[in-house]
Amino acid sequence: MPLVKLQFRPGIDREGTNYENTQGWFDGNFVRFRMGQPERWGGWEKESANTFTGTCRVLHPWTTLANDNLIGVGTHVKYYINQGGSFKDITPIRASSAINNDPFSITAGSAVVTVTDTSHGALIGDYVTFSGATSSDGTLTATVMNAEYPIDSVTDANTYVVTMSAAATGTDSTEGGASVNAEYQISVGLNTSVPGAGWGAGTWGSDGWGDPASTTAGVSRLRLWPTANFGEDLLFCVRNGAGYQWDATNGVSTRAVALTGLSGASDVPTIMRELLVSPEDRHVLALACDAIDGGGAQDLMLIRWPDSESLVDWTPSTSNSARSLRLSHGSQIITGLITKREILVWTDTSLNSVQFTGPPFTFGTRVVGTNTTIVAPMTAIEADNIVYWMGRDNFYIYDGTVKPLSCTVRSFVFDDMNLDENEKFHVGINKGDYEIIWSYCSASAAEIDRYVVYNYQQDIWYFGGWVRTAYMDRTFTTYPIAAANDGSLYLHEKGLDDGESDPAVAINAYIESSDFEIGEGGGYMFNFIRRLLPDLTFENSTADSPAVVITLTPTDYPGEAYKTADASTITRTGASPETFTKHAHIRLRGRAFKYKIENTATGVFWRDGTPRVEARPDGRR
Repeated sequence: MPLVKLQFRPGIDREGTNYENTQGWFDGNFVRFRMGQPERWGGWEKESANTFTGTCRVLHPWTTLANDNLIGVGTHVKYYINQGGSFKDITPIRASSAINNDPFSITAGSAVVTVTDTSHGALIGDYVTFSGATSSDGTLTATVMNAEYPIDSVTDANTYVVTMSAAATGTDSTEGGASVNAEYQISVGLNTSVPGAGWGAGTWGSDGWGDPASTTAGVSRLRLWPTANFGEDLLFCVRNGAGYQWDATNGVSTRAVALTGLSGASDVPTIMRELLVSPEDRHVLALACDAIDGGGAQDLMLIRWPDSESLVDWTPSTSNSARSLRLSHGSQIITGLITKREILVWTDTSLNSVQFTGPPFTFGTRVVGTNTTIVAPMTAIEADNIVYWMGRDNFYIYDGTVKPLSCTVRSFVFDDMNLDENEKFHVGINKGDYEIIWSYCSASAAEIDRYVVYNYQQDIWYFGGWVRTAYMDRTFTTYPIAAANDGSLYLHEKGLDDGESDPAVAINAYIESSDFEIGEGGGYMFNFIRRLLPDLTFENSTADSPAVVITLTPTDYPGEAYKTADASTITRTGASPETFTKHAHIRLRGRAFKYKIENTATGVFWRDGTPRVEARPDGRR
């Protein structure tokens, strides 16, 4: 019986039917392609045992002048700086005040405390830090009272409720002493997108014509933190909110402060959708911000910037370069991206190039693409001087000209996507493997549950499922880092297993082909397979006897159910030289077959090669 090579095209193709894609790959998870052959991804391990509060939506790495490697970590609750695996809370303070004498009302046996602070302005979930409290009768100690707590409920404009870390031993309506201070952090954001309800939800003009309102009950949509560096200092804003600076010279024990509160602040925008820093001339650009004379109303097509090298001088004059411009195509700015050649700004219908021109206008703009969309603020990235982004119904590139990016999994991605949660979508790059990775929510998911990869070196696509809410490539780190929804950061491509569990568990990495036929059969309609000769490597496996399962499944017709499959375990028997199960005896009869390779145990790495099957034409019984 002849031996037939099983050779498949690299990448996954879902644009046609399964049968049409013969000799191609149709499904997979945690698999990439190297030199055209599929191999499994590496695993992931926790970056540290420390955790953050909330769902992380941004990871921003940079190095200070003192060579301190830091990562900005923005969640829907707080903004942290990760320093050596430790999370330092730098969330800005909204208000600080000396509150009423003896502001705590306590009940014996309960940790629930009612706090009185006139016109506190707090919302449910906000964080408050008390200081200066003293214990007058020992029912609650000063250590318990002088701490940070989330606000459980808001009774009215003057009172709210927190749960402290210990229960009171007595009942007292006036506890805390005469010198209690409260620091309120800026209000927390939403962890999911909630469209406005009813006419008038949100501010007039805060969204594009025909779009749903972006606010409800006075709270903006999903909390995002556009982030940039101004030298070694960190700049960030609440999307559709205020801008902030964290000064590196003050250290990670200090909090970020509002740009409007900096010394000498003049006409600083009070609301913006995003901020960028032009690298050559060091101008801060506020996108979709309020005008100087706009009374705080957000202009969704306006871009403003202060004088060069300044965070505070936003008032245009003949002696500075502070200016503004409005984009002309579209109804709202969605996002911006600093590239090596220019600054790119997307509106809901166009892509615009913003370039430094010098005096008198400082920046100029030109439209480089129309009738194009971007699905979310965090879905554009640059790789090798080409910009890639995810639109609402296609992928695009900009290399001087805007054009659609051919995609072999386009329907699979865009026909099963939850656009109600589009602001959670994000993109990262794994330069070591030439991968651009978009993470998104499938149609039935409210959180990130899928990824799709474009390998820009091999010009191929593949996909899988994961829950990663933010991602960053290797910078000063040895491994890419991603945020999970368990409050941890994970080092990816480290180890071979899923380190979210303790002990780690196996990653179900697999790839499955489309249906393929074995020749024409010399006039016979069906083929009989009796033996499989695997071709693979287990190099870099850590298990003593790494193994994979290879499954062949027959079918007679494209529209017919698959028949009984035959699975074989292929095990490495020697490492140097590498030896493994030389053949697997199987019995399959069908007109077409599909091939699948997967690992089900820990410590297994594999790369598939060109397996062969022993097959012959066969009549149908």
